[in-house]
Amino acid sequence: FWSMEEPDSGRGRKYARVVIDEAEKAKKFKEAWNQTILPTLMDFKGDAWILSTPKFGNTYFKELFHREDPQWQRFNLSTYSNPHIDPNEVDILREQLDELTFRCEILAEDVNVANNPFAYAFNPDKHVVPVEFNSALSLYLSFDFNVDPITCIAVQYTHDGCINVLKEFYLRNSDIYQLCDAILTAYPKAAYIITGDATGANRSALTSGNYGYYDVVQRRLNLGRNQMKQPAVNPSIRDTRVLVNSLLQNSCVRIDPTCEWLRKDLQYVEVDDAGDILKDRSTDLRKADLLDCWRYYCHTFHRNFIRAF
Repeated sequence: FWSMEEPDSGRGRKYARVVIDEAEKAKKFKEAWNQTILPTLMDFKGDAWILSTPKFGNTYFKELFHREDPQWQRFNLSTYSNPHIDPNEVDILREQLDELTFRCEILAEDVNVANNPFAYAFNPDKHVVPVEFNSALSLYLSFDFNVDPITCIAVQYTHDGCINVLKEFYLRNSDIYQLCDAILTAYPKAAYIITGDATGANRSALTSGNYGYYDVVQRRLNLGRNQMKQPAVNPSIRDTRVLVNSLLQNSCVRIDPTCEWLRKDLQYVEVDDAGDILKDRSTDLRKADLLDCWRYYCHTFHRNFIRAF
């Protein structure tokens, strides 16, 4: 067994058969296959099985899959083909996942998303709707602690199952103290519940007294410990991308028109072939700060929307 984290793994060996599992997860798969793995098959005129769930976009795994070569064979099997999985469970996933993710991850189709946007299920005509604060409901605050801008979104989850993004806070040349003051001004008597960027738990020289950002939030907003729901580590981009798009397609999500920066992030932020967000701090359209706030909120409070798959 060799790890695909290191493309030189197995170099200098010789094999009659190599099985590569989850090839799409290996960021250096092309390099490993051509420079290391393929030469190990020469001595015994060996063969290789290259297995994976496909990813969105154009990838080297898909390039090999579509190669026209009489020495190659290709097979495409969906999760429905697995005799150990109840097809009713797959049908449940169909109702939870967005269409493109279901086709890619479950049906193993070659899905290519044009320009590869992170939030490909976002539709401004569907999702941008005026919403109002309801004092009878908790107010969820999700933070992203960049130095400039420092950001937060305010969200409520209604009794009829709708996620309402009420307001975004986007402060330039500011700090966590001013952000908390802006929240208190906008919603002075709300019942806050807090989540966001896991790095906010670290002690920071940017706060007086060398407190962590969440320490400041808790003190400034006068919160109890049970109101603090910040994660220990940040969720993976891939997992939150599936979750965000599934919620956008299959759940009731309403974003107030005043949330300008969140709407721009959902429309314009893209991912690379590895699924990582393409951030560009030099342009306001690619910073993804409000998208991060949204990802953190969805992961903390709605990650059970999708069953593990």
